[in-house]
Amino acid sequence: MGARGPGAGRLKAVAARAVSAALPWEQENMPPAEKVLAFLRTLPIVSGLKAGEKMELLAFQEQFVRGIYEPCDDQGKRLVRLAALSVARGNGKSGLLAGLSLAHLMGPMLEPYGECYAAALDREQAAVLYRMVCAYIYETPWMAARVNIRDQFKEITDHESGSIWRALTSDARKAHGLAPSFWVADEVAQWRSRELWDNLRTGMAKRKHALGVTISTQAADDLHFWSEMLDAEPAPSVYVQLHAAPDDCALDDREAWAAANPALGAFLNEDEFADAAAMAMRSPSFAPAFRLLNLNQRIAAEGRFIEQADWDANGDPFDVAELEGKRCYGGLDLSSTRDLTALALWFPDEGKLLVWHWVPADTIGERVERDRVPYDRWADEGWIERTVGRATDRTAIARQLAEIRQAYDVQGIAFDRWRFEDLGKLLSDEGIDLPMVEFVPGFKSYAPAVDAFERALLDRRMQHNGNPLLRWQAGNVIVEPDPAGNRKPTKAKSLDRIDGIVSAIMACGLAERDEGPQTYKGSGPMWL
Repeated sequence: MGARGPGAGRLKAVAARAVSAALPWEQENMPPAEKVLAFLRTLPIVSGLKAGEKMELLAFQEQFVRGIYEPCDDQGKRLVRLAALSVARGNGKSGLLAGLSLAHLMGPMLEPYGECYAAALDREQAAVLYRMVCAYIYETPWMAARVNIRDQFKEITDHESGSIWRALTSDARKAHGLAPSFWVADEVAQWRSRELWDNLRTGMAKRKHALGVTISTQAADDLHFWSEMLDAEPAPSVYVQLHAAPDDCALDDREAWAAANPALGAFLNEDEFADAAAMAMRSPSFAPAFRLLNLNQRIAAEGRFIEQADWDANGDPFDVAELEGKRCYGGLDLSSTRDLTALALWFPDEGKLLVWHWVPADTIGERVERDRVPYDRWADEGWIERTVGRATDRTAIARQLAEIRQAYDVQGIAFDRWRFEDLGKLLSDEGIDLPMVEFVPGFKSYAPAVDAFERALLDRRMQHNGNPLLRWQAGNVIVEPDPAGNRKPTKAKSLDRIDGIVSAIMACGLAERDEGPQTYKGSGPMWL
């Protein structure tokens, strides 16, 4: 069957050079790992100074291939079903992903009528993998002789096996019916949703010997699904290989460079890498991105306000009962009717922080999928209170405020007037008198509050009892400065939800200025 589609003319010319000699991986009794390695070493280098030469696998690439294909059962069948390689940018992942794809499409690992997929963040990244696969095919006569390439669909069909290869993007919603025999996922640390990844992974159940391979830098936080895969307990069906610099390394530590960049000095230019490190050292704003992308450390590329180590240093457990009757200040961050609401109490004399969260019970499942964090588990553990229905129940908040009034010496609770009217009326109707203080969400109010919060945190006077929801939010916070250097948290630029931290900052700001209690009464805000 002849090749069709936009690439047909080129393929016919290349196919004319096809040879019928035995291929290197076709030796009898050859182990699977050796077959794949032999196949990869026949692929041509298609660009750069070594264009035209054969692929040279570096030690870490060979280690990865052996880690996938060497573990076998008594029948010689591969045990690994999921494989993960995390390495810094620029270490040749595209070539390796493309090569493994071809090994399963038409090489030694092919499966009759197989389905091979390459998933990427967007069309541009998917196109990179597609072009790399096509380049290998165009320069390899026997491959070109047996495929049909359709550029408009980024799809390749192998006529001999009936298998297909197709590029997908991470926002694709057509993966529910797929039955992949092999799939690769590129740079999943940047994916906002895990839907496509999960669809490919679960679709493997339709095949006896399916394999999924993910190669990416690290994600910014522990709760991303890629981080969870890297951190999971070892299992026979999963192979994980991580190359990362030590968390506390200096930016000019060449051993740390090599730890995260096993291709450094091979096809990753060491002089250019040194220039990037020097820029990160001169300009602190470049340092987080350098650590994430070039040192493969789990850190947000945008500078976070709260470093994980500083937050964790305040995680010693304490008995909440010890705070009864103690002086405290509050911060209330009210949500929309269907979003997350948070209330913080800051005890400056004890250096302790309590935070409550509320979420509508009927929306928790949606939130778990949308925000990629275990709200359901946190609710079961008592860190979140479920309210009835699909909208936040203001009565639950009022009830908690009433309990707080009885249990603690509340000096004031800062609140943003936005969305407060309904709650204010409810407090008045129920006779719940609390010293409520309006907090105007601008630089003037936030600047001293942010400073006070940061001082307490760095001085280890912000004990939070290991609240996992707060830990996640702490890693999300980005603060923005004004021209005068005043800072405020920004929900627009932050990596994800920060409601509880915002409440804590408001509470610290109120404690810092301590203007004395003012009592909320009546049907609207009145300050006496």
